[in-house]
Parts: sequence; structure tokens; C-alpha cells
Amino acid sequence: MTDATSIPTGGARESRSLWQDAMRRLRRNRAAMASLIVLVAMTLIAIFGPILSPHPPERIYQQYVRVAPSLEAYPKADNILPGFAREFSRTRLTGDEPVLDGSTLSVNITSDEAIDTRVLRYFERSNLFSAPALELSEDGRTGTLSVQVERRYFLLGTDNLGRDLMTRIFIGMRISLMIGVLASVMALVLGVTYGAISGYLGGRADNIMMRVVDILYSLPFIFFVILMLVFFGRSMAIIFIAIGATEWLDMARIVRGQTLSLKRREFVQAAEALGASRAGILTRHIIPNALGPVIVFMTLLVPKAILLESLLSFLGLGVQDPLTSLGLLISEGANNMRGAAYQLIFPAATLTIILFALNFLGDGLRDSLDPKER
Repeated sequence: MTDATSIPTGGARESRSLWQDAMRRLRRNRAAMASLIVLVAMTLIAIFGPILSPHPPERIYQQYVRVAPSLEAYPKADNILPGFAREFSRTRLTGDEPVLDGSTLSVNITSDEAIDTRVLRYFERSNLFSAPALELSEDGRTGTLSVQVERRYFLLGTDNLGRDLMTRIFIGMRISLMIGVLASVMALVLGVTYGAISGYLGGRADNIMMRVVDILYSLPFIFFVILMLVFFGRSMAIIFIAIGATEWLDMARIVRGQTLSLKRREFVQAAEALGASRAGILTRHIIPNALGPVIVFMTLLVPKAILLESLLSFLGLGVQDPLTSLGLLISEGANNMRGAAYQLIFPAATLTIILFALNFLGDGLRDSLDPKER
């Protein structure tokens, strides 16, 4: 008979929890991880982009209304000299060929009489030039006139009022993501609480609570939003409350179904036999074990909330100027798509990337949390 101590044993395998196992499978999903990186990057851009942008979102450049996207600074080189010649002709002075050195434009001037320094006012009123200066000789009839050319970059162009579109998109990303996340969190809290209580109580209480959900399902979303805007006024808080107050219904049904399945499991019956309270069973056993489908649904609820906010802004019921959102930018771009298609393309592309990333991440979470994949 062999000694038990002589039997070779294999190396102890490191145990992993279900959540660690799910994260391991999620990291293997390239599409989901790439989407997560994209979402993190776009969130950072939405937070810090308007701060780092050289153009404040509310700044209006009247001389740059609806200029096209360009990697070249405005005013472009072929517009600087004609603009200077137009202002210089009003001074009635004689000058040589103007020389552009970086952002400084200078010209040697002459006059039959003493040059009046008030000629600088023509350039002070110009939208193209700033800081005009005169360097005159002793007799005051010759000298050098110099001006500074204010050159600005509009990588994504400007809107109808002359505001930088790139900065406006950053603000729109911030507002849309904020409303989408806050509305989804509100729907999460309401739906999980309501669905868990309904499913655990069961019987008549469950029947009554679900009939309330059916009644709320029948209310038109736009009608509900209009009523809230009429009674409480237009604000971002009302927007995400309106979205969250209607989108928790699906969450409640999902959690209720999970609760009905979990409350018959052995560990829940054991907790009841040990005298655990209903609140303790819900918070410690039911809800934590129902979070898998809830997390997956959250990744689908966030893009849905963003789309609803975009719809409200597109219809003029959402965010208003001077703030903006991706939906409002798309609405403005749709009105100018013939003359300035870029005003529609860039915000629409940004919204599309966010929605695709959220959906790919949701698919990855669904696959990683699926028990059949373990």
C-alpha cells in the first residue's frame, strides 16, 4: 500500500472569482477593449478639450463666419495683402510693396506733407489687423507703417455665428455624455430598486407594481418631456430627469425577471432560514447576483439616453445656446448642409463613434458575463 504522502500533487491553481474571470475574457475581446479606449479618450477630450482650446466656445469671430475647415491659419495668405491694400488706400499715402514677416506686415510710406498719426485708426477698425504702429523720420514725411496680422486656426471650421466648431463639438460631447450617464444612473437606481422589490415580494404586490409599469409605458415620451418643460422650465436637469424617469421601466423588468429566478435559489432560502431581513437579502444576495445583465443593459442605455437627448435638442426641446450638444449641432448642420456640409458631418461622425463604441463595449460585456462562455 503506497504512502499517501508520496503521491505527487500538481501545482495549486490560482482561484478566480466570477468577476475576475469575466474581466479576463473581456480583455481578450479586441473590439471591446478598443471601444473602451476610444470612450476614455473621448471623455478626456470632452473634459479638457474646451479648456485647452484656443477659442472659447462662446467667442464670436464676425470676420470668420462659416469658414471651411483648414489646416492653414485664417486669414489666408492670399487675403492678407488685398485686405491691407484696401485699408492702406484709405490713408491716401504712398508706399512701397508691403512685406509680410511672420505675423508682422510692414510697408515704407512717403507723403508730400507731414504724416498724420490718425491714419492708424483705419487699421484699428479692421478685423484683419491689430496693433498698428508708425515709425516716422524727423521731417515726418517718410517712415514705416507696421501692423500685426491676427492669424487663427479653425481646424473644423466655424458655424453660422463665427464660433469655432471644434470647441463647440467638445462642449457638445461633454453635455451629451453627461446627460447620457446621469440619466442612465437615475434609471439604474430606480429600475434596480423597483424591479428587485417587485420580484422579491411577488404575488399581488408584484402584480400591482407591474401594472403601474405598464401604465407608464403607455405615456408618450415627447408628451411627458413637454409637460415637464412647461411646469419646471427648460434646463439640463429637467432633460436628464425626464430621460431617466422614463428609461427605468426596461431596467425594472430585467431586474424583476432576474429576482424571480434568484429568490428560489438555495443561498437565498438559506439566508431566509437564518433570519436575514428582506432588505438584507435584496442588498446582499439578490441585487449583486443580478448585476451581470444590468451592467450589459447599462452600456445600451447610455447610447439610448444620448440619442434621446440628441432628439430633444434636434427638435428644439433640449439644450439651448450658449450651451450646445451633439444633437443641437447636428440640427444646425442639417439646416446648412448644402452650403456648409462640414457643420453636419463632424458632429454626426462624433456621435456615431460614441454610439458604436458603447455598443461594441456592451457586446463585449455581454459575452464576458455570459455563463455559457465560461
